[in-house]
Amino acid sequence: MEMALFDADAGYYSRHINTIGRRGDFSTSATLSHTLSRAIARWLQNIWRANPSLPRTVIEIGAGDGSLAHGIIKYIGVFARHRIQYNIVEKSDPLIQQQVARLSKHRRCRWHTDMQQALTETGGRAIIISNELIDAFPAELLQWDQKNHCWNQLLLNHNGTHWETIAGNAVPLPANSSLKTEHNFADGQIIERHDSYIDWLEQWISQWQMGEMLTIDYGNSFPQLYHRQPKGTLRAYFAQNRLESMHEILARPGHQDITADVDFSDLRNRTASLNLKEIEYQSQLEFISEQKISVKNDDPATNPHGAGRAFKVLWQRRTGESS
Repeated sequence: MEMALFDADAGYYSRHINTIGRRGDFSTSATLSHTLSRAIARWLQNIWRANPSLPRTVIEIGAGDGSLAHGIIKYIGVFARHRIQYNIVEKSDPLIQQQVARLSKHRRCRWHTDMQQALTETGGRAIIISNELIDAFPAELLQWDQKNHCWNQLLLNHNGTHWETIAGNAVPLPANSSLKTEHNFADGQIIERHDSYIDWLEQWISQWQMGEMLTIDYGNSFPQLYHRQPKGTLRAYFAQNRLESMHEILARPGHQDITADVDFSDLRNRTASLNLKEIEYQSQLEFISEQKISVKNDDPATNPHGAGRAFKVLWQRRTGESS
């Protein structure tokens, strides 16, 4: 999955993604309406008003086609717009080109290749925002072994004609893993782990000295995340089509997006040990409603049967050096 998405020469995000939105392989809330951008802009105004010592520096990680950044800057207000320093961390060259084109008139935008570079430039003080970032990280597949009461790594094997899945060894679980929660899964249940995101977060978290972090993604708590989903949530998107069979997911390597829902229980448990204080965990619908902005009834960002409840918003605060 790492190679299919990020290989420098043949990866989907590195070379083959054309755009995000109605004309791309998939859409995000930010590309369908300005509502999420307006809500985040209002959230920024509120936290700056409540705490004037907070930095006016924003770091957006994985900015897609730049729609979210464009909307935030547009709706942040005239005075804040002249003070804000908007930093984007992006590793996809095709998307950087789209972001630069969309945001070129905003002279206070800067681009970075990694978080270490962005945090060095901002002195470790920043408001960090991400929308649909975690789901873009490689996911590990695990399968429940009822007989041995353990989670086995799920491996892929090519038998000469097609790909098939086979069970590997049992995996050790971190002390604060959500997988230690009681559940009643049937034998063979498949789930996904985004340990690669946690590993990446640990690489730069000590450089982040102060600020707030807003993480938005589709997912749910564990084990509710896998209710009626015995094969897990792994899927691919190609030309706006959702592909769920393993055969389709493994087709066109490097030419289609591969993604999985986020286990927010695991994320919240494991980031708490990094001196990240949780302020709020809620649905995207609840987050937008709390910002008290006008929203149309048919807005996709607040649809309770779609993105409004499928997406979750995790607000955390940096409280000091990680141990």
